[in-house]
Amino acid sequence: MILSNKHIILHGARSVFQNAKFVFLMWAFNAASALVLTVPVYNILLDNLGTSLTSDRLALHFDYLWYLQFRNLYTIQLDQLPLSIYFVVGIYALIQTFFLGGLITIFNTPDKNHIVDFFYGGVKYFFRFTKVLMLILVLFAVAFQLNLYSGELISYFFKNTEHVTIDFVLKALKYVLLIFFIGLVTIISDYSKVSLAVKDKTEILRECFSAVRFILNNFSKVFTIFLIVAIIGALGSVFYNIVGRLIPRTPFYFLFLSFFLQQMLIIFRLLVRMLFYSTEVNIFKDLSADVVKAEAH
Repeated sequence: MILSNKHIILHGARSVFQNAKFVFLMWAFNAASALVLTVPVYNILLDNLGTSLTSDRLALHFDYLWYLQFRNLYTIQLDQLPLSIYFVVGIYALIQTFFLGGLITIFNTPDKNHIVDFFYGGVKYFFRFTKVLMLILVLFAVAFQLNLYSGELISYFFKNTEHVTIDFVLKALKYVLLIFFIGLVTIISDYSKVSLAVKDKTEILRECFSAVRFILNNFSKVFTIFLIVAIIGALGSVFYNIVGRLIPRTPFYFLFLSFFLQQMLIIFRLLVRMLFYSTEVNIFKDLSADVVKAEAH
């Protein structure tokens, strides 16, 4: 029986909340990654503002003169930050790939949703999912390069003309196509990983092509569910931005309220991320299941 979109969303949400304990594991890793990146900046700011009255003024409004002095004083330290960011982002992507193996495992076998099963799935599928990640990164790099070159080509053709409107429309269309491509590649990446885990296969390229065929054959349902979950995530961000603007900047204890609200947004995004994979596993298992014909005797 093919499940409706409503049943897929409800079943996916139920699976997410039944395994909500894993959100705190991912949230703790996010917090640790953020701490690694912020401690160097915090030390620099503490050295510069720890005994200065400038910090009181900065709490009320931004001081550009102080910013220029700060950049000149700590040029060497600030120049080293991008390398640290790249390193942490790389480690973060690998650990998230590990977590993804655990999430898909527990969504695929709901009866085995213990911490041991989560880490077993992460270990089992880590190298397979990492290969998919590398392949997808190559596709993203190609897409961004093509987007860059197409923008330069459009500018070249219209640089000595007065067709400003056409130039604007073509460049806007270029970005729309880029966003659509990013979404499509993301869906292919997700279903490739789901296919590898559900069917327990090791042939990466074969399962990627199998995922593409599956998406093409069931594009309306796959894209609709993906879009619904994405809208749910977007609504959370909109709510955070609206409420965040209403929180006063002073006195300082309102910063704790803002920090709490931000952490709630992070946890909500992690839940939405789990909902993506939960619904994708449900769709894949439902639409790729073998049809059994019963014979009456």
